[in-house]
Amino acid sequence: MNEKQALVVDDHPILRDGIKHLLEKAFPSIQIRESQGADGVVEEICGFSWTFVTLDINLPGQNGLHVLKQAKARCPRTPIIVFSLFSEDSYGPRAIRTGASAYVSKDRSPLELVDVVKSVLRGEKQHLSKATLRLLLSDRETEVLNLIAKGMDRKQIAQTLGINTKTVSTYKARLLHKLDARTTVDLIRFAGDEGLLNDSD
Repeated sequence: MNEKQALVVDDHPILRDGIKHLLEKAFPSIQIRESQGADGVVEEICGFSWTFVTLDINLPGQNGLHVLKQAKARCPRTPIIVFSLFSEDSYGPRAIRTGASAYVSKDRSPLELVDVVKSVLRGEKQHLSKATLRLLLSDRETEVLNLIAKGMDRKQIAQTLGINTKTVSTYKARLLHKLDARTTVDLIRFAGDEGLLNDSD
């Protein structure tokens, strides 16, 4: 049986060591490896079946989002959590669209990183703040979400927005995926809880 291992990719030795010790304490059954993120980091990420990877954006001579894109193209099943100093509002949606399982800003508490890793290991995804999650939705997706929340069916939404019902179904499918919801009820409840609904008519 393969030993469970995770990879921490960060160019700062002190931060990298701190993340490693935090994760070792939280996940004693997983061995934590380190990488400074230099040339060949994509090979490091995709050359082993990691339980998960944490990836910084600011890496030596390269952009972590570019590394993320290359890695997800080569090893799409590897969960990659972007952990960076850059704000979630600026980089969170881009990281999620590129294939990250989650985006965590280093401004947040260490325990939040642990909570996010636990969620990712449960198969959950798109761990973003409320404001950042709203940025992940297009204007049209937000409009469709609001109309669904008002109880409109596909035909009514299509008439209201001047689009066909098939397009409405496409937007709804995107919303279910982006908000990690399984049913319309889940979608409405999640949107309400997370403050994503527009209160104005």
